[in-house]
Amino acid sequence: MTCAQDSSLRAQAQAIRAGALTPADLLEQTVRRIAELDGAYNAVCGVFDGDLDHELDSVDVGPLFGVPVGVKDMFSLPWRAPTDGMAQAAPQPGKGYSDLGWRLRAGGALGLIATNMHQLGIGTTGHVSAHGPTRNPWDPERCAGGSSGGSAAAVALRMVAGAVGTDAGGSIRIPASYCGIVGLKPTWGAVPVRGYTGAYSTMGAIGPMARDSDDCRLLGEVLLGRSLTPGAGRSGRLVIGVPVASHWDDVEHAVLVRCRAALEVLAADGAEIREIQLPASEHLALATMVATGTERLPQLDRAWCDEVFPLLDVSVRAIIKSRFSLSANLVQRVLRYRTLLRRDLRAQFAEVDVIAMPSAPTPPPVVARPRVELPSGPVAADVANLHYAGLANLTGVPAISLPCGSDGDGLPVGIGLHAPWGDEALLLDVGARFERLTDRAFVDHHPVPHNQREECH
Repeated sequence: MTCAQDSSLRAQAQAIRAGALTPADLLEQTVRRIAELDGAYNAVCGVFDGDLDHELDSVDVGPLFGVPVGVKDMFSLPWRAPTDGMAQAAPQPGKGYSDLGWRLRAGGALGLIATNMHQLGIGTTGHVSAHGPTRNPWDPERCAGGSSGGSAAAVALRMVAGAVGTDAGGSIRIPASYCGIVGLKPTWGAVPVRGYTGAYSTMGAIGPMARDSDDCRLLGEVLLGRSLTPGAGRSGRLVIGVPVASHWDDVEHAVLVRCRAALEVLAADGAEIREIQLPASEHLALATMVATGTERLPQLDRAWCDEVFPLLDVSVRAIIKSRFSLSANLVQRVLRYRTLLRRDLRAQFAEVDVIAMPSAPTPPPVVARPRVELPSGPVAADVANLHYAGLANLTGVPAISLPCGSDGDGLPVGIGLHAPWGDEALLLDVGARFERLTDRAFVDHHPVPHNQREECH
């Protein structure tokens, strides 16, 4: 008997609605899969072990009724206080219903799996956490990405069919690319933030991570609390803007080849590929680092530092310390830069429907030393990734990562798309179109063969 774990999010929800599967059976399979695989990958840092009937009574009979989803460990849940990748939970926000929890409840989904994350969300690799590094499903010696790496790995390993991540500097899209799944960063402010440890951020967004675009759409509708109807209000030829120069030049060869091939697939189906101009990627990376760093500083009061700072990984402490040295002049320049960037992007979207660039410039680096080799030379993976991820966070536009192939070692590659504010549905439409045109080759491939997984009984 094939595990329900290997079914899509849509199929799991449909099976429960039809009475072919009970929430208790699905949860049992979920817990079994986690116990079977997670020792090698470390994607999960908490599993609900309470009264399932009580949980089911507390949710509405929505589109995901009875389906467990993974939740990045930054949200209050009735059964768990978030730890942000630290050894212990901070005093706030503690246990309880977050706004995310209420959205899941309204959709019938069960937030019963807490997923591992890069400590305090300060990193794009996922190799730093008090719960241990999250390892890549395609190669456990490689990073799963950060900071939502646990959510990405849990989906790729079929522990859960859908998971929630957050993205303030590519933290949904980078791990989605590294793990070979679909990750959607919605428009800033689309999901309410009470009970979320990153609630202060003007850069962050809460979004769905799933195996394919249709699953991402289903979970995304629950999170956003509105319909993401395919094709709504859209007609005519798809125009894809491709930034010239640094946004495509300084990437590993395999990534460049796979992303270009993805655009060629869409072009062969009638899409127009049009070159556009965007600010240099190194400027986007610097602005992203400054903006995310300065937003966190007001949270770092003396009581917090006295209690938490000694518990942090040395690399995270170093990054936090460096942010105290940012000049007021630099911060003001970044604020002006963000305003001008939004204006520039508005003008670009008057000419193109979506903007494409690699989700990450390389496949996942090794856990032991997360550095990457670019045509311009070796650099820390965090620095390289922000060259490509920061545009969506600085401007607030929605963005998505779609799996589009792999390198010579079988490691996933993702292509990133950006759309105008509020147009998440368009990104999911393009994703579903690409999956159809490629016969789902990149979303149905599984990192762990069936003969290495227990069958259901």
